[in-house]
Amino acid sequence: MTIMIEHLSTELVSSLQAEKMVSLITIDAETKLPQLSVVSWVYAKPDGKQIKIALGYKASSINNIQSNPNVILGVIGAGSCFEIRGTGTVSNVIERTMKFCVVTIEIQAVENVMFYGGKVTVEPEYEKTYNPELAKKLDLEVYQLLRQN
Repeated sequence: MTIMIEHLSTELVSSLQAEKMVSLITIDAETKLPQLSVVSWVYAKPDGKQIKIALGYKASSINNIQSNPNVILGVIGAGSCFEIRGTGTVSNVIERTMKFCVVTIEIQAVENVMFYGGKVTVEPEYEKTYNPELAKKLDLEVYQLLRQN
């Protein structure tokens, strides 16, 4: 029997304070089928009840969330794999170095979905393959916004 809680653990909050590869599952606005995307601009609020993510303003996930706010985040961290269910709201388009939207996810349930007897010993890593100066500038802008309110 798995135990679901209604907020992130302290360890998961710590894990979601900066760039992290996270799976975002939304319901496609047209086909009504699940759609998976991977995001990296992620920030968990300290109380563990809310996660903010930034997406390019043309991302299909934005339209999907506006059509159906139910989302799932798949997170590998804190030694395990987690399903975070919630409802998302999308900000207006924010224009900085690039145009993006902030999705605020109100967490409804957190469940450890790791298979029995398994433990994550190494978390996935990635590297950005575009201009390093631009990447740094975008990261600073986005995280300043995600940490507001």
